[in-house]
Amino acid sequence: MAKKLLDTIKFLLRLISCISICLLVVIVFMQVINRNFFDHSFTWVEEVASMAMVFITYLGAAMATINNGNTRIDFFIRKLPTPVYNAFELLDDVICIAFLVIVSTIAYKQMMTSWPMQTPALRLPQGINYLAILLGCVLMIVFYVVWAILHLMKLMGRDTSKEEEELNR
Repeated sequence: MAKKLLDTIKFLLRLISCISICLLVVIVFMQVINRNFFDHSFTWVEEVASMAMVFITYLGAAMATINNGNTRIDFFIRKLPTPVYNAFELLDDVICIAFLVIVSTIAYKQMMTSWPMQTPALRLPQGINYLAILLGCVLMIVFYVVWAILHLMKLMGRDTSKEEEELNR
């Protein structure tokens, strides 16, 4: 059941990210054509474009987390003996979770503070950007917990290559 839930979340992340990127391309292209050929611009394009970029950024970071594709410098750590390397991987997961909990708390407070305010053109809640940050961080926490469990299992001597391969699909 957990595997099916993770697959569903990954599918939804890809879908939302694809829709956001397509929306961004279309409206920015439309704005460029409108400005250059018709000497007119839409007032709402910048708002939608900035919201789409925030969603793309944080949902993309969540996708990178579940695929273990986040950037890290581990050249020297990989040279350590396997048990020590696995301990560092687990420590890395725990530190990332702690950091994301802090960011999530701040994003939640900012979202609640700015939700009553509206964007100038579309009259949408300004807290939508913070909602994207909060959603991305919560998903990253869940995914780091999954990786932490796998790294803990590795420390206890269990082979997790099958589970890791399934996560990276």
